[in-house]
Amino acid sequence: MEHQLLADQGKAIRDPVWGYIHLPPPVLSLIDTEDFQRLRNITQLGYVHLVYPGARHSRFEHSLGVYHLAKQFMSRLLVSDPPLQLRDEDIRVFVAATLLHDIGHYPFSHTLEELMPFFVLHEERARQIILDQDRPIYHILQTQFEIDPLRVANVIDYKNAQHSIPPEDLLLANILSGTLDPDKIDYLLRDSLFCGVPFGESVNRDRLASSIKYDPERKRLAITSKGVDAVEALVFTNYLMYRNVYWHHGVRSASAMFKRAVQEILLHPECQLDGNRFHLLTESELIAELKSEQQRLQLTGSAELLNGTIYRRLYKVGAVIHPGERKRALMDFLYELFHNPDKRREKEIELCHTFSQKLGRPLSGHEILIDIPGFNKSPEVDLKVFYGPESPSEKADPLTFDDPEVTRLRDSLLDNFEDQAKIFRIFCIDDPQLRTLVRNEAKRHLN
Repeated sequence: MEHQLLADQGKAIRDPVWGYIHLPPPVLSLIDTEDFQRLRNITQLGYVHLVYPGARHSRFEHSLGVYHLAKQFMSRLLVSDPPLQLRDEDIRVFVAATLLHDIGHYPFSHTLEELMPFFVLHEERARQIILDQDRPIYHILQTQFEIDPLRVANVIDYKNAQHSIPPEDLLLANILSGTLDPDKIDYLLRDSLFCGVPFGESVNRDRLASSIKYDPERKRLAITSKGVDAVEALVFTNYLMYRNVYWHHGVRSASAMFKRAVQEILLHPECQLDGNRFHLLTESELIAELKSEQQRLQLTGSAELLNGTIYRRLYKVGAVIHPGERKRALMDFLYELFHNPDKRREKEIELCHTFSQKLGRPLSGHEILIDIPGFNKSPEVDLKVFYGPESPSEKADPLTFDDPEVTRLRDSLLDNFEDQAKIFRIFCIDDPQLRTLVRNEAKRHLN
């Protein structure tokens, strides 16, 4: 069965990135479940389509792409020198996990995950769906894949501190998730294609796949020296996508507006929405429920924010915190706001109150938003490179990707990513007087 899952056989689906993707019967059974079909209506990039209209692709086709590429990686690893030693069951667990890795995603990509504590990471939601014995995925994994669904949940949700992950599941998780993983490669190439930007075209995908190697010491993916250029192109593409696409100011504005709109609803004492079931909704279903609750609770501010994301009435950049201004105290404060959305909301309301007095007219409390990109995003590359007898260094083979003998890309890229891609902004409504006040005075209130 394991070779059938890795072989190109079964129903074929044409994919714009990888060509034909083959789906054997067990895989097709998972895809035909309602939980997986829901991913057709979960956009891969959330609000990126407001800036790049072509970015309407979904988590559905991305999941198929990750499954397809992961099969290629696994086939390479099994014949690596030395080969990756796996049991038949391990391969079936891995294939199922690659397909289901995004099954717990909320509508609008990762946006809602930043609204702690209302929402948890999508990997934890995936665990809940997979282990729900009232849902078909659990039984398909048991009967058709002949595996324990818990192992699949462990591979996807391996960072969850509440669960002890066995070594055999952690090994599979490290292949699926890491510096050089099928997930990252697919979304970078797919997102680049559908946004109409040329960055992903520089990645030599054939050379990348052919250079995959197993590192038996670290029990992770590695590459041969022939793949260095392809990995460099992938890392640089990642930087360019964050700078130009994922963290574009229009995208960040819409995401901040949506988060605050949802936050206002969920914080209302009479709210009847259950955030614990948002991961079961499509995007259109969630919007309908949010609108209904806004109307019932008469939350006009929340409605203005949500409508702004639907009809592209986006908040404007009022102020930008430049690299030279990012002192330790300020960054600690922003870190605190990022991990405590309620405190961020309180500061936004406080800023509105302060500037309302200066303007001499009322503000409702939602006209200013503080946007803080994820602190855990950086172009770090944790990867070993095998040269063999042609090693360019006196160091023992393999070398680390960021060794100067391999590449100096990380040295130049890390600071640039922090300075030019990870931008902290204060957004506000399109009011010239308010924008002037925010630009000149808002940053002094961030403490």
